[in-house]
Amino acid sequence: MNYTWKNRSVVITGGAGCIGSILAKRLVQEGANVKILDNLERGALEFITPFIDKVDFHQMDLRNLEETRDCLKGSEVVFHLASKVGGIKVYLNHPGDILNNNLLIDQNVFKAIIEHRIPSVFYASSAHVYPEERQQTPDSSPLTEDEAYPANPGLSYGWGKLIGEQTLEGFAQEHPWLRVSIARIVGAYGYNQDIGLETGSVIPVLCHRALRANRREAIPLWGTGEETRSYCFIDDVVDAILRSISAQKNHSIVGPFSLGQEGRVTIKTIAEHIIKIADKDLTLSFDLSVKTTLWGQAVTCTLAKQLLYDWVPNTSFEEGLKKTYEHVKTRLPNET
Repeated sequence: MNYTWKNRSVVITGGAGCIGSILAKRLVQEGANVKILDNLERGALEFITPFIDKVDFHQMDLRNLEETRDCLKGSEVVFHLASKVGGIKVYLNHPGDILNNNLLIDQNVFKAIIEHRIPSVFYASSAHVYPEERQQTPDSSPLTEDEAYPANPGLSYGWGKLIGEQTLEGFAQEHPWLRVSIARIVGAYGYNQDIGLETGSVIPVLCHRALRANRREAIPLWGTGEETRSYCFIDDVVDAILRSISAQKNHSIVGPFSLGQEGRVTIKTIAEHIIKIADKDLTLSFDLSVKTTLWGQAVTCTLAKQLLYDWVPNTSFEEGLKKTYEHVKTRLPNET
């Protein structure tokens, strides 16, 4: 896998977010000319401050077509990570807003890519594209890529990502100069995630709660705790994303492929691991009033391994949880 990023002109939409900031750091280290686009709705300058003098940062809104056109001009590779996202309550309470905004963001980015003839694109899709009914038991069999159709995502976020996939695949068929990678990311976690108790996803929120909790306090969980998920540490996700661009030498469309770590763990088990890391005498409480929309979410990564030069995640879940906990701790410096 011979591929060099030195002096390549790269744009990362959502580049101050969780995945984007780690991707940007890696590309800077490899000598790329990196431009970051982010409206800082969920991203944060603090995530890119250590290397901000080495990137071209633009605080802008991708829902503005003219701004999007201007910022993408001259780039060789676009990593399109930006979308309106949140914890499960955000998706459930604002389905129209989520879908409308994400369709507009994707439409503007894709228009700019075609108008400027940008030859290489990575698109961050999601495991939420998979049918709701295949994720309704904690022990459902792992999802495979061909199960995305007939389509029936449980969240509007998933519908938006499916439309984004179809649009990019269509453009790649129309324009022979375009190469596209599409990854259905599942359970990415690690540094620089949203740690808000109402807006964040489960792992950073549980780390936050454990750090804030007094000894013998109960940590609340939404649902029964028996829901299962699969998680992949951020460093491994970024490695796969970069490999997918290299794979474009052999394929005009790389994917869509599931990008995650095989296996599954219950939410309750995650909480117990984090309590152990925190080294506190904490218990768990369960809020059964919160509706469970996805009981089980796990994928096979056979296609990713085939397409991405034998890629497999290298970070164990236990190691990733420890790194995430310690990172959240640095963002809550007064907690022990």
